[in-house]
Amino acid sequence: MLGGGKLDLDACMLRHNQASTRRQRRATVAANSSDLPVIMPHPVMPPNPFLAAAFAVFFLTASLACGGGPVNLLPNGGFEGKDPLHGWLKEFPDEEFYKDNGPYVKLAPAGEVGGRRAVLLDLPAGIAGNQGGKIESVPVPVEPGARYHIEVDCMTWDLSAKIHAEAWSRDPHPEQKRTIFRRAPADGRPALMMCFRAQVPSPPAGSKVWSSAGRDFTVPKTVVVAGKDQKPEYISVKVVNYGATMGPGKSYFANFRLFRLDPEAAPARPHTKP
Repeated sequence: MLGGGKLDLDACMLRHNQASTRRQRRATVAANSSDLPVIMPHPVMPPNPFLAAAFAVFFLTASLACGGGPVNLLPNGGFEGKDPLHGWLKEFPDEEFYKDNGPYVKLAPAGEVGGRRAVLLDLPAGIAGNQGGKIESVPVPVEPGARYHIEVDCMTWDLSAKIHAEAWSRDPHPEQKRTIFRRAPADGRPALMMCFRAQVPSPPAGSKVWSSAGRDFTVPKTVVVAGKDQKPEYISVKVVNYGATMGPGKSYFANFRLFRLDPEAAPARPHTKP
């Protein structure tokens, strides 16, 4: 374009670009007319938190409708896997009476317990009539103020047994001596102090048949530790076997369960069959 004897370079470049664009469009149409499919990218939609929550409720409801029940909070309550005692404590180096407890805790031979997975507390002479033997679950997180159900299958055989659920709170004095009531830091947990205990009705003593022992309980919302209110943070399950004898003795335990109960659930819950 000429204007006042000067070439309008901007106008020339504009016409050149428009012509080039038309040629590219024609080439694209020709290429897309082949038999190869043209794959268009699918638009990515941003996540919808309300939809995600709806799906979660749907799948939880479906699970319960299909026979799903409450989740066992104990990671290995049935003594499964290559390491059947994973998730359990059997040695207690900070507890004077249970320093040598480890060898007493064994996986029960399948032939002795009808093929089920069970733990055997096998006490030598002189132990049952004194401190007894014990096994405890590794502490798991607990919800303050929530209701729980504990249940254990027992065959006490020669001895008697006590079963407890024990809640733990952060120990404000980790420098103090560790005892049965104060635990050293372990596996990412801080030093802990026992702040609550729920005792289960004892199973029949000297029984050669399986039975279940259990109860419901509520974890306190707060506890007083060293004069201050604190919240329980962890919970564990413990079984101790003992007897009025200085001779040897044994007991079997299986299928440890710890469930968090629905707040609307009835206070009593029937025991499952052992």
